[in-house]
Amino acid sequence: MRAYIDESGHEAKNWMFLAGYLGNEDQWKRFEIAWKIGLGPQRKSLHVHDLRWNHHRTKSLLERLGPIPEECGLIPILSGLRFSDYEDLVSGGPAEKLLKGWLASLQPLILQMLRVVPNDERVEVVFEEQREYQPYANLAFTSFLAVPDHPWKRTKDGRPKIAKWSFVPKGSTIRTDPADYLAFALRELWTDQHSKKTGWCRPILKSGAGVGKIFKRQEIRDAISRTLVLAAYRNITMQIEEFMVRGAGNKD
Repeated sequence: MRAYIDESGHEAKNWMFLAGYLGNEDQWKRFEIAWKIGLGPQRKSLHVHDLRWNHHRTKSLLERLGPIPEECGLIPILSGLRFSDYEDLVSGGPAEKLLKGWLASLQPLILQMLRVVPNDERVEVVFEEQREYQPYANLAFTSFLAVPDHPWKRTKDGRPKIAKWSFVPKGSTIRTDPADYLAFALRELWTDQHSKKTGWCRPILKSGAGVGKIFKRQEIRDAISRTLVLAAYRNITMQIEEFMVRGAGNKD
């Protein structure tokens, strides 16, 4: 299976979403055919942020494209939060960049996605290129796979369900198009459910269903606090171990 994921709002302190779709290769091939028809002959791909929001053709385009992913059997996946809800917990410290919206949303998205991946399937996760966070994402995936704490993280024969992850240049595949649309639509919905952009994006939100997690203020604060406590504990443990090693090597 493959999941194609994009983000919306990571540069702001308001709502930020990672979102996309999960499916097998047959479903993705059906999607590509239908999506190209929906785009029409004048478009090669969709970038929702660049659309002309004062033109009725934009509304018609979004109406055509919105239902296509789920009609092709793709499963929407998502994770959302507001950086401003926990900014005071990390601001000014080394955790500020590591725990900004993009990375803080990543693990909940992957955890929830793996719950619906069958135990005889593995999944490749594909993101649109995100140079700022890519090194941290690689570290997060490596750490995540190293801890087999939930049976649904592995296949029935014991292999990690995450087969690989990668980053692709923006616009290099239309399989990231609906992720761009869905992430943008979710951010607009949670920022202002009555805005024109929210209204025009509703075709991709019509099912009202998705696999994932949208954090309330206290939930994300509790999660970040636990992360910081764990990081502090590990740091102290490493310092103690280093001190003991130095002491053992000191013959005096």
